[in-house]
Amino acid sequence: MFDKEYSFKGSHAEKVIKLTAQFDSNSSSKLFMRNIDVYIIAPIIGFLYGKKSEIDKSSNETTKIFPQQLSNELTNLKYNYQLIMLLDKKNESDLDNRINKAFRFYGSDKSKNDGALYEQYVLGGVDILYEKLIENATNSEDYIKNLYDFIEEFNERYNETVSTDSIVDLCRLARS
Repeated sequence: MFDKEYSFKGSHAEKVIKLTAQFDSNSSSKLFMRNIDVYIIAPIIGFLYGKKSEIDKSSNETTKIFPQQLSNELTNLKYNYQLIMLLDKKNESDLDNRINKAFRFYGSDKSKNDGALYEQYVLGGVDILYEKLIENATNSEDYIKNLYDFIEEFNERYNETVSTDSIVDLCRLARS
């Protein structure tokens, strides 16, 4: 699945270009250094925020990720894919089917629809990242504030629901 060049197209290409652009002319500050960095985090953000998007062809803009970069990040990309397939109860309620999608069907013809679903989460994640980090920013302070606000929102939304007791219980379970 992650073995050939990947291209962001249309509005998503424009958004990725802005997410990886230098935002401060006095330094080399960027929110994301490379397209692959956006590609790694975007599906997780898309999934967690429940945002899926279709490929946009409203412009001819493209930006690519080369096969070598995908290959270098294969472990992370495959992990993200499998994690989303395992957790996505909305698209597959049966646990055994989610396990098959994540592991048994990965890379086979049976995973074609799952690959398309994953791509929708990637593009949805790009939309969220752009909206939260770039959309209303006009200067370097705005970018930093947006990043801080997004991390705070993410932390409140996902990390505060996990208590220390829950983590201790999981550790005990793992040991037994």
